[in-house]
Amino acid sequence: MHCLDCTGIGAQVAAVGVCAQCGAAVYAVHAEVSEQYLTCLKPISRPVATKPPMRRLLCGTCAEGHRAHAACCPESARTVRTS
Repeated sequence: MHCLDCTGIGAQVAAVGVCAQCGAAVYAVHAEVSEQYLTCLKPISRPVATKPPMRRLLCGTCAEGHRAHAACCPESARTVRTS
């Protein structure tokens, strides 16, 4: 599988992973690895983050979108609700 961003500029570079958001194949230079915490609801609808955090690989485009969202809604930037 080849990196989607590299293919867009006419290169064929082997991908190292797949974006967790959009599913695009990404090369190490175009990938961003971050942490993401899963949350679950405890009594009285209180979200609690579980540890340890998950590793999450994103392409540059999706990482930029997540940073923009985090600037708008910082309380939910690094969590994913599971229940």
